[in-house]
Amino acid sequence: MSADATNPLKAYYERTAHRFWAADGGLVGRDAVVYPLLAGLRGTVLEYGCGAGSLLLSLAGEERFQRVIGVDISEAVLGNVQRSLERCPTAVAQKTVLMRPELDRLPHVPDRSVDVIISVATIEHVLDPYVVLDELYRLARDEATLICSVPNYAYLKHRIALLFGELPRTGTDEPVTKWREAGWDGMHLHTFTRSAFATLLADCGWRPLVWTGWGDRFPWMRGLRQRFPGLLSGEIIARCAK
Repeated sequence: MSADATNPLKAYYERTAHRFWAADGGLVGRDAVVYPLLAGLRGTVLEYGCGAGSLLLSLAGEERFQRVIGVDISEAVLGNVQRSLERCPTAVAQKTVLMRPELDRLPHVPDRSVDVIISVATIEHVLDPYVVLDELYRLARDEATLICSVPNYAYLKHRIALLFGELPRTGTDEPVTKWREAGWDGMHLHTFTRSAFATLLADCGWRPLVWTGWGDRFPWMRGLRQRFPGLLSGEIIARCAK
């Protein structure tokens, strides 16, 4: 029996691949917050946990990125991206590579070969964040940029929930009674605060330069979420230098 056949994490993401949208539909959701953090960057870009692939294929359509690598644990998810890719211009398809990690590592990606690394809403799902961030450090060039995000357990909404004895929901809107199907908190295996996330990044060789936040509820709060992500954002996003 293969390792994949006994991997409950992979089985979950295969089962829930339908939640993603078409990759060739342009920037969606948090993509619009992550994209400005890519200003001035170029070369080879790798997205670890590419999900729907909407950001990935948008970047593949830009001349400044010569090679684009999308990584995801789910074959079904990558299949969705591949079908969208087949509708894209030939130039986009020729520069795009899709792959699955092997035990969270990317042995087919050479050392110091990637200029820009994106991993949003992914680190909280992996078994060992240190393994993934160390691997991303290995394949990053000396002047590479990492854009990474995690859910924020110190979000004001979550603090209030804890005050009333409720478990914060950082990965799903479903109530706890439905988590057998939805995955325990949307299959979030780790919790973070801004300070804990900064410590994790530093331990793996990454230096945060810019902090911001994201959330699509209450549009009038977007500016506040970005200015005070540690308190007012359910997700913390960091742009880091190697």
